Amino acid sequence: MEKSKESPQIPNKREVLKNTFIFSETDDNLLEEISRALKELNIIKEKTIIKKGDIGKAMYIIVKGKVRVHDGNHILSRLGQGAVFGEYSLIDEETRSASVTADEAVFLYKLEQEDFYSITAKNPLIIKDILKVLISRMRSMNILEEKLAKNYIRIIKQKQEIEEQNLNIKKQKQQLEEQNFDLINLNEEKNHLISVVVHGFRNPLTSSLCLTELLKSDFENFNKEQQESIEVINNSLHRMNKMINEFLDVNKIESKKFKLKLEKINLSKSIKQIHKNFIHLIEKKDLQFELKIKPLFAKLNEVFFVQIIDNLITNAIRFSPQSGKISIKLFPKNDNIRFEIRDEGPGVPKNKQNDIFCEQHQGDKKKKNLGLSIVKKYVTAMNGKVWYEITEEKGSTFVVEFKSFIDNPDYE
Repeated sequence: MEKSKESPQIPNKREVLKNTFIFSETDDNLLEEISRALKELNIIKEKTIIKKGDIGKAMYIIVKGKVRVHDGNHILSRLGQGAVFGEYSLIDEETRSASVTADEAVFLYKLEQEDFYSITAKNPLIIKDILKVLISRMRSMNILEEKLAKNYIRIIKQKQEIEEQNLNIKKQKQQLEEQNFDLINLNEEKNHLISVVVHGFRNPLTSSLCLTELLKSDFENFNKEQQESIEVINNSLHRMNKMINEFLDVNKIESKKFKLKLEKINLSKSIKQIHKNFIHLIEKKDLQFELKIKPLFAKLNEVFFVQIIDNLITNAIRFSPQSGKISIKLFPKNDNIRFEIRDEGPGVPKNKQNDIFCEQHQGDKKKKNLGLSIVKKYVTAMNGKVWYEITEEKGSTFVVEFKSFIDNPDYE
């Protein structure tokens, strides 16, 4: 039950009433009279002050402590010092719409409806002042409701826009899925066509290999220059044959259906062999060719590696000036294998260096950097890195690094 007792420090009741919204417009003299009707209550923690459904016959002002307004276990709000609850019971006797329970020890002022009626009977102006406050509050609530209504309309409109956007996204997603399906089919058809073309090379290539092997068997009837030419042709044909046997197709690699065959290869030997194939071109341009090659081994795809070096050397020879210098280095670096090739050509302009490894098209014709784009794809397929180094001097430097370094040449 509610317990009434004197508070050790009683706040000024008139000032407390003045600070409540319901009596904010009431004259001080009338407040003084109302304050004399206030009862002091000390409520223990978890004590129910108002129970939902009860008939309201009093208003409460929180002087100290906190309460919770709730409907069963559902908390509607929490009130603290200076807050008022049950104020409408001063005017009518409707049932309480919610319960109020002390969250902690609470000190309250209680104004009984009967006492309030007695005061207003002698001072009707109090009702006018209270109605003025309540009407002002209702107007504020009406403005708030109007704002909420506008916000609700705006939210409904935004919801409709989002639903429309979501529908468009679903349509675009469906279109992308259809396009992706078509691209997959086109890619498979393309790979099939390439397979047919590659297999079509087998017979003429086999005939050419037989012819060069026949010429090699009769080497003593040819001079040294002719023998070297036959050797170059024979090596090139063997490389083409190996490429066909491994079905060397960049698009096949990108489709992730190509299983890369890795094996231990002698990198320095491969580079020297490729260099030998370019002897005639090197001599024709009177190029100085410097080889600084360490005897290194790695577990890579030999066909890919040979094609990488071949394309980079071809690129260096093509852009080197007459009597220019080309240097090739192969050495270990930080547990990696590093290959560098430098020429004295015009170099790559800064505005084109980012796209140097991209395969570009002009109409139906591919531009010259197709070879470098293949280098990039082959290096990437073997988990390596390739880049173009910028130097202050003229010329170009391409760098390739692989992680599959084998320190022991006898490694299997």
